[in-house]
Amino acid sequence: MEKIAAVFERVAVSALIVLLMATILFGTVVVAWSLIEDLLRTRELVAEPRVLFDIFGLFVAVLVGVELLKILRHLMLAHEVNTVLVVQTALIALCNKVITLNLSAASWTTLVAVAGLILALAAAIYALRGERS
Repeated sequence: MEKIAAVFERVAVSALIVLLMATILFGTVVVAWSLIEDLLRTRELVAEPRVLFDIFGLFVAVLVGVELLKILRHLMLAHEVNTVLVVQTALIALCNKVITLNLSAASWTTLVAVAGLILALAAAIYALRGERS
């Protein structure tokens, strides 16, 4: 039964890796297309902040995909989940939320919650790295 579970895990993780690679490739094309389209549409070298934030949001979303790929590759090779990679990926995803957050529409409780999550993830990274050394 253990051998069947190991084969199933390997097939499932391999499928996820292939799908994630396709998603990252598609996301990279979307980021490049958006950037080129915005550059061609702008007559001056001054871009609107909202457009920049949208591009940065897409860029960080692709970066989260790359980090997820690292997690899956580590799982495939070491047969364990690297908690430091998972927490770093969560922090990057949260940073994506911060970049794309509309501050004028966000409530103060949302801002406090996001700040608390950032502090908690930073503390977790610090604690997990301290464990290694």
